[in-house]
Amino acid sequence: MRTMDPDQWKAFIDRLIEEPDFDVTGVTEKGSRFVFAPLGQASELRLDYDITILPPKKELLPPNEDLLTFDISKPFDVLAARHERKKVLVGVHPYDLIAINMMDQVYLGTHVDDNYEARRQNTIIIASDIINIPPKAFCGSLGTHTVETGYDLLVTPLDDRYVVTEGTPAGTALLEKFAETRESSRYDIERVEKLRAELPSRYLRSPHVDKYKWSEILEENYEHPLWEENARKCLTCGTCTLVCPTCVCYDVHDEVELDLERGKRKRTWDGCLLKEFTLVGSGEIFRETPTNRYRHRYYRKGMYLPMRYGFVACVGCGRCATQCLADIADPLEVMNVLASSSMEDKKKLPIPEVKVHGVKQELLIPKAADIIYKEPMTDIDTLYRIRLDSGEALGHRPGQFIELSIFGIGEAPISIASSPGSGPEFDLLVRKIGDVTSKLDTLALGDKIGIRGPFGNGFNIEALKGRNLLYVGGGCGLAPLRSLINYSLENRSEFKKISILYGCKDPSSLLFRNDLESWGTMEDVDFRMTVNICRSDEGWKGNIGVITTLIPDIDMDPDTTMAIVVGPPVMYKFVIRELKQKGIPDENIIVSLERRMKCGVGKCGHCQINGVYVCLEGPVFNYADIMGLPEAF
Repeated sequence: MRTMDPDQWKAFIDRLIEEPDFDVTGVTEKGSRFVFAPLGQASELRLDYDITILPPKKELLPPNEDLLTFDISKPFDVLAARHERKKVLVGVHPYDLIAINMMDQVYLGTHVDDNYEARRQNTIIIASDIINIPPKAFCGSLGTHTVETGYDLLVTPLDDRYVVTEGTPAGTALLEKFAETRESSRYDIERVEKLRAELPSRYLRSPHVDKYKWSEILEENYEHPLWEENARKCLTCGTCTLVCPTCVCYDVHDEVELDLERGKRKRTWDGCLLKEFTLVGSGEIFRETPTNRYRHRYYRKGMYLPMRYGFVACVGCGRCATQCLADIADPLEVMNVLASSSMEDKKKLPIPEVKVHGVKQELLIPKAADIIYKEPMTDIDTLYRIRLDSGEALGHRPGQFIELSIFGIGEAPISIASSPGSGPEFDLLVRKIGDVTSKLDTLALGDKIGIRGPFGNGFNIEALKGRNLLYVGGGCGLAPLRSLINYSLENRSEFKKISILYGCKDPSSLLFRNDLESWGTMEDVDFRMTVNICRSDEGWKGNIGVITTLIPDIDMDPDTTMAIVVGPPVMYKFVIRELKQKGIPDENIIVSLERRMKCGVGKCGHCQINGVYVCLEGPVFNYADIMGLPEAF
């Protein structure tokens, strides 16, 4: 440890502020509260603060940041935003530092977020021991009141001196270049140890159960009346998620300048309490009620993230409890109520164990591609054939999806409708139902679009080989099915009997008519179609009825048949019921689910089904793995 007198500490901070290579941010006053803000001089720094309004996560994941710039007057003019300025962040309390380390696991894990990584590498953190305790905090009982790693320097403000603990070579170099210090005496070290040891007893609040048992308590209380009772008071404003240091979900949108040519793609904070957080292009909201959204926040913190990353995503700072006008956002009070009145009706909410495939590209920057073929299929559905400018194959597996980008409008997730064997070109079936897809409908052959991906967990082809395959497709669910159907037909000898059932609203809604005609003429394929309704003048000679009317007549061996089901959300429970009546076991049913897959790599949070990320573990799932998830069907 190193010790500085107050004048030496102020001189140290002032030298950092004067250094032209650094942006220095620290804790300053804002009225009667405290915030992280740029420092103009050392006297502005307040290390005696209790809590800041917003956590320092905003310095690494800003509430509003540029991801890239574009010029839509040019074919494909994109420039990634870079963050190369060095930053010194002064006064981070241990609980916030622990939250930053949690954020590191999310943003620097399997898919590294380039913007976050750049900021993290260019930020030197000078943490600070806690001097004053905020009234709503309970860090002492969570073990987040002190920290041993994660900082470059850790300062302990004492009455007449500052004791600094060195955490990294970068921190040591900072001291050597900008500070005058002396080796800490045994007396200094003992004072620091005493301050830290006494901290837990100074907190006025503590949970009734250890944080590592929160997951078990939540498992027993999914239907507890507390969720609905508190949700009735909830304003669904999302403030609790915005001030939370461990809530890191975001949204992405495009902003165009007044010249209508140049613009920026921006990332902004988002929150799961907001109604449109799970809204998809078709208009469905998959977590529509306040009860479901309110409950999800606690399960994400206390169960889903611990299952995925091993940490409880609450550090006991008390910001959410302080800011909530309805006084229902306090994790301590919620967990204490659940612990004292457990319903003991356990609900398992597992995350399927699947291989997560990394994406070999910058995650946030689309690749340039051309529209080389365009065929309207219905009034709202169009088939597009796409080729990457690089000439490389997309490299997808059946069942995966891409993020289709049109600068100035935004991005949309689209299932890949062609088999991997289609070379450097790939097909997308796009339904015109939102801003991106409506704009795409106006583009012509040769126009440029952006492609990110492929993303997600596709169909497990190896598990399907040597089995009978029963495809059940409804509406535009035929698009991802087509990718696998054509793959299985291209590799026909590797599969046994193939049956294809397809249904749609009416004859005018039929998709991939050439494929339907081809499949219908194949002797080794049992192909059947149906429409829900049909006017007498439409000339339809096939079956009329919902798709489940086709299942009873299919001849299948339940034990050797794999049923692959893709369609609108309402279709699944009825089709699965019919399949089970035919004796198909749960583990032989494969489904592909739709959610709001915004980032594609399990970071933005929009596509969660309980603890499952559809963009990572899905969109293709074994039904047995997710049948017990309340949010799945």
